[in-house]
Amino acid sequence: MKNKVRQIISIATVIVALCAASCQKDDTLYYGNFTMGNVVDGKFVSDQGNTFNVVEQLCSGQLDTMKRAIMVCDVLKETEGKENEYDIRLTQLSSVLTKTPLTLEEAAEGDAAVKNPVLIDRFWYSGGYINMYVVVPFDSSKKVKHLINLVHSVAEDGSIVLELRHNAFSDLRDDTNSNMTLGGAYVSFPILDVIKKDSTKVIVKWLWYETAGMAYSSVEKEYSVEYNWKRDGFEQVPQTLTLRSPKELQ
Repeated sequence: MKNKVRQIISIATVIVALCAASCQKDDTLYYGNFTMGNVVDGKFVSDQGNTFNVVEQLCSGQLDTMKRAIMVCDVLKETEGKENEYDIRLTQLSSVLTKTPLTLEEAAEGDAAVKNPVLIDRFWYSGGYINMYVVVPFDSSKKVKHLINLVHSVAEDGSIVLELRHNAFSDLRDDTNSNMTLGGAYVSFPILDVIKKDSTKVIVKWLWYETAGMAYSSVEKEYSVEYNWKRDGFEQVPQTLTLRSPKELQ
């Protein structure tokens, strides 16, 4: 019995030693870092001002083909000889569409004047952009590229009104079509030339369907959210990277 106890203790000691060695070897600075930013000369520059160099990649997608992106990464180490620059392991990646907001006059005619339902699943401000994850219904058997625009105006009380518009180009919701699904994409709108004040009230509006629990009806409804915007404010990227049925937008 004593020999068996010694063997068990010996095995346990080896396991602990191996675990300790493994932990000492792993000097990763930070796991699961969510961030959004622009791609400059093949490098990712986050909205916080950090530069990330991809030295290891565990997901699909090519960062050097994108202008703006949202990603999840493990920060491995500081890049030697560089300030605010880090080597990373890229684990999730999604391209972000960037579009300049339109005035009411610019959106009064043509494709941008169409108002089809679109859901703002989430939105936040960072890096001088209003960032959104938007969801639209579409026919997965077709390759219709939907149009997204942000239209800005000023309310009577001086509030900035931001209206998200969607043109589905007749690729509209049809409950009889089994190919209809919901698809989403990330979109960023540079906002500093639109919101001139250091702080103001912002109203975000969009057209979607009335909902009842997890289901939604065919009745369209206008939604809006009000919040106090600050020029020096920064909101973190949501801690979930949404990639459901990606839909290409323009």
